[in-house]
Amino acid sequence: MIKYEVYEGVFDMDFADTSATLVDATEKGRLRNIINNLDMYADNIKTVTEIYTNVFLDENISYFLPKITQQDVFMRHFPELFVYNEYGENLFNCQQNSKYHRYSVFHHIVSSIENANVTEISIADWQKKIIKWTMFLHDIGKPYVKKVSDDGAESFAGHDDKSVELADIILNRFNFTDDEKRIILTLIKYHDKYLNIEEVTQENLTFLAKELNNDRELFYLLINVKDADAKAKSTEAYNNFKLVKDKFYEFANSYFEQGSRKKIEIKEVTSVENQKEEDEVPEQDLKLTSKDIKELIDEIITKKNIRVKYQPIIDLKTQSVYGYEALSQITSTKKIKIEKLLEVAKDYHDYDKLQQVLFTNAVEQFENIVNRESNVIMVNIDYDSYINYVNKPRIYDMMARNKVVIEFKNYDNKDLTDIQETIQTIHLKGGKVAFDNFKLNKLSIEDICYLDIDYIIPDISFVKDIYKDFEKQKFINSLITYTISKDINLIAVGVENKKILDTLKLVGVRMVQGFYFGKPLTEINMINDDIYNLLNSEEDQSIM
Repeated sequence: MIKYEVYEGVFDMDFADTSATLVDATEKGRLRNIINNLDMYADNIKTVTEIYTNVFLDENISYFLPKITQQDVFMRHFPELFVYNEYGENLFNCQQNSKYHRYSVFHHIVSSIENANVTEISIADWQKKIIKWTMFLHDIGKPYVKKVSDDGAESFAGHDDKSVELADIILNRFNFTDDEKRIILTLIKYHDKYLNIEEVTQENLTFLAKELNNDRELFYLLINVKDADAKAKSTEAYNNFKLVKDKFYEFANSYFEQGSRKKIEIKEVTSVENQKEEDEVPEQDLKLTSKDIKELIDEIITKKNIRVKYQPIIDLKTQSVYGYEALSQITSTKKIKIEKLLEVAKDYHDYDKLQQVLFTNAVEQFENIVNRESNVIMVNIDYDSYINYVNKPRIYDMMARNKVVIEFKNYDNKDLTDIQETIQTIHLKGGKVAFDNFKLNKLSIEDICYLDIDYIIPDISFVKDIYKDFEKQKFINSLITYTISKDINLIAVGVENKKILDTLKLVGVRMVQGFYFGKPLTEINMINDDIYNLLNSEEDQSIM
């Protein structure tokens, strides 16, 4: 019999009292701020999710979390944790009398959260939100399924499935993407699977890998979850797990290296506007199933076979390289249209992750290039994919080291207040913002007046054949007049010949990009010495 009752502050008192002695007035002040913010923003799911995530990431979680659980607002956010079982226990006072456990369920959860990023294989920043919430939720089903036999033996059979069920309800109450929820629930489901050395067979681990969609990254995250869980158990339990963990690593290193997956070449995933007609993929080449493409997407997400090409952006006033746009490619033997790849990525809820990996990889690769004539890097990403990115600090670190310009696409039909807040945060972190594929039917001039963007990149259709289309010339000229008044840079892309270049110069364009100045290359050529002659030549030529 399970029932809801009013929570009376019942939790592991020894645990709370001990941790309380370790904090000073500053930490108590931080606790008050956390509680006040939870009360103030109780109905703002985005803010509340960030507050709890920061609590889970805090090194003093053993002090903060027990105190926060006693607040009414916590009960509103996590009512499932306050349900009493037939033994009068809920999550906060449920005991585990076993040689494998030294703590109560709640104490164990807090300890596992603390240990979640202390592993042999480091956890990337973007993964920390995932793994911290996983540890918070991984055992919440235990009070629901607890059974005590006549001889006093306790069992929690089925607690993993119950935890998944409860976690699914809870995560839908907070600000998580579908991908994040899927990963957390999967990690919870298998956190207790194959913990005995005799169970760690090739067959069982292959089954587990397949259950994780043969996702290398997810498999290693699962090892980290198991490690954090084991560290929060008894010493005997953790010593046993260390043997199991070695087998998991041995299997993973072999299995994911030997995986024979189909390889496909994808033309300019992050930006396809500058492709020439010879790069287009004929329809008859598209013979891959959605499952094949899904396997390819998995490879891309694990950064296999990615190469980045850079195309120069030219400042016509200084007659030099202003920066570079990064374009991602996947090297392989077969081809697929980018539209099909992105369509399948959306079907499998991998679209955001695909965009995020390509973005961060492009900047990371740019950092490794020594010979370049500018440290400005412009990288394209879907607006929602950026917003949903877990590890924003990773991008902020990149902004601190480079002049990163985030080229947003699919930003139309978004709340302008939210967009402006995003832009302000990026500016505070040292980055800049561009609107790619800009058209007036996406945002009006009045909308742009509200937003503090740094660059506008008109859709390539406004540049193509502009030398023989007066309406296009008039549009670009009026846009330039506006951008100058707002201190916004306009970059014209698709400059393929001297006719286009000369027309853009006449209507007042200052920054240009296109094949006339260089195709996207994996290596950056030094072209500043050639730009003057190219710009002032009367003949139609190009650097490349």
